[in-house]
Amino acid sequence: MTSSVTVPSSAPLLACDTNALPWIPWAMPGAQFKLLSADPASGRFSLMIRLEKNCAAPMHRHVGAVEGLVLEGGFHYDDAPHMHYSAGMYVLERDGAVHRPVSQEGAVMFAVFHGPIEGLDGEGNVTGRIGCDWHMRVWGEATAG
Repeated sequence: MTSSVTVPSSAPLLACDTNALPWIPWAMPGAQFKLLSADPASGRFSLMIRLEKNCAAPMHRHVGAVEGLVLEGGFHYDDAPHMHYSAGMYVLERDGAVHRPVSQEGAVMFAVFHGPIEGLDGEGNVTGRIGCDWHMRVWGEATAG
């Protein structure tokens, strides 16, 4: 199902053809992901993320920083609609950041997560948490067979 370069697990290199990987539903409606790497020891993982048109993320907090590169389309944060992040832009969401991204035109991004993210309700209570282990489990279930 996937096209990748086969290397021993102890090798310092991993390569894959991201075009051959399937898009898997992500934790929020209107978004899909491709898991590119995951390190359970550190909690870091990297993803391709695709947002459909008019996709709005729920309010969430970054337990670890996230580095993102917008490849197609764009997005803004609901509290700063005048700041639009479009193709070619790099974004660093520092650990502790609380926000709600919105994409009216849809987007494709590459992102490196340095820790999990937590969904928040209107009072700031944690409603869920997704990190490296969640992504590994969901990716494994979706691509098994």
